Amino acid sequence: MASLLLFNPENDLALAAGSANYTPPAAALRIRRAGALLPMWFAHPGDFILAPPEMESAAAEMREKYRLHGKIFTSADIPEIDRCVPWGWSAHTVRTFRNAGISGEILPDSQKIERLRMLSHRRTSVAVLKALAYGALPVEAFTVEEALDAVSSFGGSAYLKFPWSGSGRGVFPVAAGSDSLISLAAASVRRQGSVIIEPAYNAVTDFAMLFYCTGGKAEFHGLSTFKTLPGGAYSGNIIASQEYIAGSIGLAQSTLDSLRSRLEIALTGCVAHAYDGPVGVDMMIADKNGKQIVVPCIEVNLRYTMGFVAQAIASATSPEAPRLLQI
Repeated sequence: MASLLLFNPENDLALAAGSANYTPPAAALRIRRAGALLPMWFAHPGDFILAPPEMESAAAEMREKYRLHGKIFTSADIPEIDRCVPWGWSAHTVRTFRNAGISGEILPDSQKIERLRMLSHRRTSVAVLKALAYGALPVEAFTVEEALDAVSSFGGSAYLKFPWSGSGRGVFPVAAGSDSLISLAAASVRRQGSVIIEPAYNAVTDFAMLFYCTGGKAEFHGLSTFKTLPGGAYSGNIIASQEYIAGSIGLAQSTLDSLRSRLEIALTGCVAHAYDGPVGVDMMIADKNGKQIVVPCIEVNLRYTMGFVAQAIASATSPEAPRLLQI
């Protein structure tokens, strides 16, 4: 079975737009081009990469150096394609594959794409936290007044999140009564129908658990740790062995094992009934009044993440020392 893989990091923005005719900004297109060959780390023999043709020489070097697979896709390869594997799915992703000549027979229809779009809403993170019986649940507000009340209920400081956004973007620290809270809440409600308000955490360690959903069940795939900027935006993943990553998180192995099994159950119930593919669950260890707590779900990404890439690179290269993966 030959797959056509695509790195489309603009997918979170496309989900927010909700239109097949979405046009990514120039910055997103630059990231897409810079990382166009990243899917080679997931490719199997016979697979293809949807990337600019002039990148074939670079792809050949990667195949030889790291024993990877995947050649640059051309129109002559269309009859060999059995399935499409993008970074993430949206109506814009379907359009991208169609423009490359892929038949609609192997692409998800509009109803399935809309179901995936709704699952990609941040309310899925709230559903997962509920399934985990976590106490301090984020609030989905549908008016500015509800957003103001939610921030006050969290002690006057919180994080405001646009429902469709990712990689730390669309996330803003806010304070009760501030002009930024009112303007951001109004913008989110106007553009996306609601806004998510969650407690403000003092992050100590950012990490994630990686899963694959297949046949209605979520199964654990690995751990990842990553760096964020002061505002919460993603800045890079750590390439290291799973043993190193587990040790660097600072939790007992029994705690990690328990969290993994509970998340498998939660994702199976909240996500896997309507989605097959990779899932990254961002979480953190936070400081609360001098004590460290685990916040088990900050964000649910129904797509590949750089954590999957970092894990694949570490598996293929066996790095002697941890290093930072950035695009």
